[in-house]
This record gives sequence, C-alpha cells and structure tokens, in this order.
Amino acid sequence: MKANRSSYLLVTACLLALLIASLIVAGCTSNGSTNSATVSPAATAAPTAAPATAAATAAATAAATQSSNTTASSGQTLTLTGSTTVLPIAQAVADAYMQNNPNVNIQVSGGGSGVGVQAIINKKVDIGMSSAAVSAAQQAQDPQMNIITIAHDGIAIIVNPANTIQDISLDQVKAIYNGSVTSWTSVPGAGVPNSNNQIVLVGRDSSSGTRTYFDQFVMLNTNDSLSMHEDNSNGAVLQEVAQTPGAIGYISIGYLTSDVKAVPILTTNGHVIAPSVATVKDKTYPIHRDLYMITNGQPTGLAKDYLDFLLSTQGQQIVVAQGYVALP
Repeated sequence: MKANRSSYLLVTACLLALLIASLIVAGCTSNGSTNSATVSPAATAAPTAAPATAAATAAATAAATQSSNTTASSGQTLTLTGSTTVLPIAQAVADAYMQNNPNVNIQVSGGGSGVGVQAIINKKVDIGMSSAAVSAAQQAQDPQMNIITIAHDGIAIIVNPANTIQDISLDQVKAIYNGSVTSWTSVPGAGVPNSNNQIVLVGRDSSSGTRTYFDQFVMLNTNDSLSMHEDNSNGAVLQEVAQTPGAIGYISIGYLTSDVKAVPILTTNGHVIAPSVATVKDKTYPIHRDLYMITNGQPTGLAKDYLDFLLSTQGQQIVVAQGYVALP
C-alpha cells in the first residue's frame, strides 16, 4: 500500500513539474511577442525618411543635369588673334558677350595684323583681326577667306608732351620717318626744352597692320629710317613716346591718352585737323582706315553669334566706348 502511495506522489510531482514548465514556456513566448510588437512602430517610421531621400536624389539629379549642361556649354570656345588695334574692341565685346553667356569661353590675343591673317590662312583660330586691308597675295593663300569691316579708326601722330609742336604736315612726317629730318629744330614750331632736340623715331614692327597702313598712306611705300625703334603694340609705342622727350610715334586713336600729345595734321589746303572720333567719322582727318575681322568662309555657330553681336547696335556702342568709330 505504501508502494502504491509513493508511485502516486511521484506521478503527481511529475505532472506539476510539466505544468510549471508549460507556464514558463508560454510566458517566454508571450514576452517575445510583446517585444516584437514594440519594435514594429519603429518600422512604420521608416517611410518618413523616404521623402527626404527622394528629395536628395532629385536634387542630385538636377545638379548633375545642370553640371552636364554647363559642361556642354563650357565646351564652346572661340579664339581670336591679331591686331593690337582691334584687340580692345574684340576683348570688350567678348566680355559683354560672356556676361550674357557665362558658359562660353572667348580667348582674345594680340600679336599684330600679320599674325591674325596668317592664323586664318593656317586655320589656327576662329577669327583673325587686322587693322590693314588684307593683300591680294594673302587672299590667294586662302580663297575662302571672309573679310568683315567692324569699325573705323584713325592713326594719330604723337609726341612727348614736352614738345612745343602745334601741328605737322604729312610731308614733314614722311621726312622725319625716312631720316631726312633728324632734329626738332628743323620742324616749324617744334622743340623740346632742355634737350639736344634730336628726334627719336618710334614705330611698329613688320607684323603690324598699323605700320602697313602708315607705310602705304604716309610713307608712300618708301623706306623707314633704320634708326626707328620697332615696338610690337600701340601700347608700347605710347609708353616709349611718353617717357622719351624727343620721341615721335604713331598709334590708333583708340589708344590716345593724356600721357602723350596728339599732333594735329596740317593739310595741303591749310586746314589743321586734330585726330578724333568726329574727324575720323567725317573723314576730314586724313589718316583714317577701316578695321577688320576675318574668318575661314562664312562664319557659323559661336563665331557667327559673336560677330552678329559686334555688328549689332549694342556691339557698335561698345566700339564707340573704346574710342573708335562705329559703322554707319
């Protein structure tokens, strides 16, 4: 009887142990479900971040598109080279054009009219600049050459401000530059106080369109004196004359400053005509000329747009602002 009672107690204990174990497992499972439910709201917060990510992506796409467009536009480059007389016009027009079209790159350089024409012949640049008419020999090297008149200019005879000269004839200028006259005392009204009055000749180098025109119109194709200093730009001539009491030179009217004295021309009929925009425009000033830009064939694309802008009313206002004469 005792054995049976012991077996009953053992079975009962086992059943109680199983019951307790089941309750513990159920409790653990219940806790796991609660924890899972607690995390799930965080999962619902994830869509809140999505719009921000989309906005960033959209902004990045827009920036990439803009960058792509900018790169494509900035690939447009226009090159001009040649005359230092035309250079200030070309640069001012380029600056105005690039201000309206900031992704365009326009590069302007000097070197002289000869350099500009040769660069077109060799197809090295988009636009050449010249302050002298292109010769038949040059045109023969590039039959497709397209020459465009862009402005008018005058060539001023300049001396140092210390010189007392009041006017000069073209014959006197020619005599000075061919070496026949070497002293200011031989020129009526001229003189440089506190000096030996020796004339210092300053001119342009052989690639200069200004020299080409001066030699044709003033020198009548006779030789310049070997003593002439050959400078490579209008600015260099102006600086040398300004710093040399006995000097004489010639520059575009667009370069005139108070650092030098522009000498009026005494014409063959006795008129004294000072170089100015007005006298070049009405052609009473005798040393006047056209200014040119040159392309290989008819201009297209950016070159055409640039030239159209230069020849427009706004472009011609820039010409005037630079001290030159606009087209009629």
